Amino acid sequence: MHAVGQPPSLSSAPVGRRLLLGAGLASVAQFGVGCGDSHKKAKAAGSPTVNATDGTVVMVIRHGEKPTSGQSGLDDSGRPDSKSLTARGWQRAHALPKLFSPPRAGLARPATVFAAADKGPNAGAHRMRQTVTPLAKDLGLTVDTDLAEGSERRLAQAALTAPGPVLICWEHSRIPAIVAGLGAANARGTPATWPDRFDLVWVFRRRSGSWSFTQVDQHLLPGDR
Repeated sequence: MHAVGQPPSLSSAPVGRRLLLGAGLASVAQFGVGCGDSHKKAKAAGSPTVNATDGTVVMVIRHGEKPTSGQSGLDDSGRPDSKSLTARGWQRAHALPKLFSPPRAGLARPATVFAAADKGPNAGAHRMRQTVTPLAKDLGLTVDTDLAEGSERRLAQAALTAPGPVLICWEHSRIPAIVAGLGAANARGTPATWPDRFDLVWVFRRRSGSWSFTQVDQHLLPGDR
């Protein structure tokens, strides 16, 4: 007899049964090790960590002006659309290349441009893509819209592995999550939230193993601070 909940003793079983039990326990042991390895691999794959290297430059902007009460956005064809930029937002989008041709002091010419996805099952508003499309065209680049709002950590990781300098255009309330994903939230002077402005560029530079932060005013349109 063996205790309830304990495997039977091999030494007390007949030879034939001992062989069967031994093979069964070996299979169980092998299965258990395999499951553990798979779990570790899945866990590692689900939470990738990319360390920023010195010389990395990531710039972040908010999309251009959006509709408020009494206003209407305009889509790429000029038709009313609540998910698109306003007329002033489009003016900002078309003026944005002036910041980088040549780059304004404190900025760098982007080699990669990200904006939030505005097509597909996780699509958000079109404003992010619309804001940087004229700039990307001017630079001869394609806007990367593979990642949607809510994927800020993955976006940060993608930015750290993309050709740099990198420019990201995103929804303002989610920008702090991008900064956290970069590992730059503790850079001196970094605001905890994006201010109620459309005319800023946040610039993060990696030097000597740490991030620095600067804020650059766009000064592109009348009324910009």
